[in-house]
Amino acid sequence: MKQVGKGVGFSLLSPLIVGGVLGVYYSFTLGRSEMFFNLLLSAISNAYIVGLAMCLFVVPGYILMFRYNKVQYGGLLTLGLLGGAVFSYLFAAQSGVGFIVNALMSMLAAGLFLFGLRAGHRKTE
Repeated sequence: MKQVGKGVGFSLLSPLIVGGVLGVYYSFTLGRSEMFFNLLLSAISNAYIVGLAMCLFVVPGYILMFRYNKVQYGGLLTLGLLGGAVFSYLFAAQSGVGFIVNALMSMLAAGLFLFGLRAGHRKTE
């Protein structure tokens, strides 16, 4: 159970990574440094979508797959993408770039969750 908590902790880095990468890209291409902070804060303000996707899609999916000894990484990434799309549609953006970024941010969070699980698993072996 400690590994699941570590994985969830890693998944919380997703908004920082997405906001930082998009902020750096747009600040270099547009030449305005305030764009970095705008995009970083926008990604952090949409972090609740990542939390909801993790809470209601990824972690229960992982527990169910683990119970039946059928953990599939692609399945968990798909659950993250699906959860991000559902909650982005319901609460943030129903279309456009914001919808896509929120869904991909949730999928990245699911990938970081898996990384946290594997990192914790390697230490215990």
